[in-house]
Amino acid sequence: TGTKGASGLDEVFMGSNTVRIIKSIKNSPVLAIPQFFKYQRPSEIAIATDFNRFYSQSELQPMIDLAHTFNATIRIVHVQYEIKALTEIQQFNLNMLRKYLSDNEHYLHTVSELNSVSKTLEVFAEELDIHLLAMLNYQHSYMEKMTREPVVKRLAFHTQIPLLVIPELGMSKPTKSTIDKENAIADQD
Repeated sequence: TGTKGASGLDEVFMGSNTVRIIKSIKNSPVLAIPQFFKYQRPSEIAIATDFNRFYSQSELQPMIDLAHTFNATIRIVHVQYEIKALTEIQQFNLNMLRKYLSDNEHYLHTVSELNSVSKTLEVFAEELDIHLLAMLNYQHSYMEKMTREPVVKRLAFHTQIPLLVIPELGMSKPTKSTIDKENAIADQD
């Protein structure tokens, strides 16, 4: 889907039609491509996460498949308002994400939030020459925050790269017992 909205404001993060499609499609990834995007092989893919939610491998599979297809490096980007240690649940979710990405070259980047999440991700994408930004769309996700940011904060963010929006597939935060079970399995390996 294109990212030019009905208003024609190219400076807006995503057009209203794109946002409507992203919010309405619940069972399939959406690839939003900027209006004047010139294709280049995606050798750098970023996934933005706060590690507050457990991701299943099936949710991440579209991004993993693209990384395999193009032999791309995956950059896990964690935006924080203030830099602080991960909680136990966040650390568990990071460990699971790394497990899912074990066959891919991947790196973790923790960055301080600038004016907004969207601006922070834009700067990150420019500095690391990211060719595709992946985000999971669920309640309280970066994706939801970005589509709800005041227009003034979004005006400067005009993505020049495709955005892969992956819908939530019914997973939730892991429970303490899930973390304990996974840690026990990891200790046996």
